[in-house]
Amino acid sequence: MDFEDFLTQQEADTKGRTLQDIWNFTDTEIERTHDFIQIIFPLDVPSGVAPQLGYLESDSTVAAIKANDLAKENIIISSRWFLSFLKMNEQWKNPYDHNHLRITRIIRCLRLLVSDEAADEFRRNMLDCLGSSHVISKRTLKFWDTA
Repeated sequence: MDFEDFLTQQEADTKGRTLQDIWNFTDTEIERTHDFIQIIFPLDVPSGVAPQLGYLESDSTVAAIKANDLAKENIIISSRWFLSFLKMNEQWKNPYDHNHLRITRIIRCLRLLVSDEAADEFRRNMLDCLGSSHVISKRTLKFWDTA
C-alpha cells in the first residue's frame, strides 16, 4: 500500500477502506477495530502490535508525505476525529487501555509527518481531555511526553 496515496484519498487500504470510510466508523468500530491506526497514522518503524500493516520504509517516503499538504491536512483531520471519539467515551480513562498506545502513535506521527506544534497541540488536548483527576499511569504520560 502506498501511504501517501492512501492519506490523499487516491487509494484504499489493503482491506478496500478509504480514509473517508475509516472517518465514518462508529464508536464501536473505532474501539474494536485494531488495524486502522497504523494506516491513518503511519510511522517510520514497524508497529509492535501489527507489523504486517507496513510502515514508512524510506526517508524519501517520509519526505514526500511531509511535502504533501493534503496528506498532512488529512493526518490532522484524523487526529481531530480520534480526539472527538475519545472526548465522547470515558472507557480509556483508566490505568491501562489500548487507546493509550494509539495516542502515543498519533503524537509520534504528527511530530514525524506534520510538525512539532501539531504533535504538542494534540498532546495538550489529550491532557485537557483527561482533566486533573485522571488515573492514567505515569509511565503512559511519560510516553506521551517523549513521543
